[in-house]
Amino acid sequence: MIKMMTAKKSLIEATIAMHQSGLPLMRRIAPDDASFVQWDHYPENDAVSPTTGARYFYHCHPPEERGSGEHGHFHLFLPKSAMPDDSAWAAAPVDASETRPDVVHIAALTISPEGIPLSLFTVNRWVTDEWMFPAPMIKDVLATFDLSDAPGDPLVNQWLTAFVAVARKPILTLLDLRDRAAADPEDRNAEILSMSVISLETLVSRS
Repeated sequence: MIKMMTAKKSLIEATIAMHQSGLPLMRRIAPDDASFVQWDHYPENDAVSPTTGARYFYHCHPPEERGSGEHGHFHLFLPKSAMPDDSAWAAAPVDASETRPDVVHIAALTISPEGIPLSLFTVNRWVTDEWMFPAPMIKDVLATFDLSDAPGDPLVNQWLTAFVAVARKPILTLLDLRDRAAADPEDRNAEILSMSVISLETLVSRS
């Protein structure tokens, strides 16, 4: 568990380090646009902490399916095993016997071409083939999201770990809104269930 002031300090340090290097957040794990493949996961097979099971991947949709100013977005997950009661899910994969990671989607984070975070959003169950758990249960374990020992770029791991801690309140608000949307978990016409514009400066300066 990471304390708020520690998380803010870590987020600021990682942001400054990436700025000074001239290599923004997503460029540290994804190729330049000439080599970027839409829908592919970056890194391939995701980045997963062997200790906590927290994971992420970055990808982008076709231009016509992206939000304003968006390059792509990170999908952030905890493992199903992190839930206090991993049988208390609200919606399960259609084929739970299929060989696939048992994940719980926390939120997605959109990023500009310059590597600036733009917004957070939640998605319907089918989008990431997750085990969908109620927001109050995710609230109990969100502080365990830690990518410190995940493979890949250590600054990206540091930034995302700190970001989730700093953005705890807006993430939980969006998960509450997601639950209130009460969408059919398999409705292909219901993809994004809640969204909020964010400001990194505001998050860090907030008491």
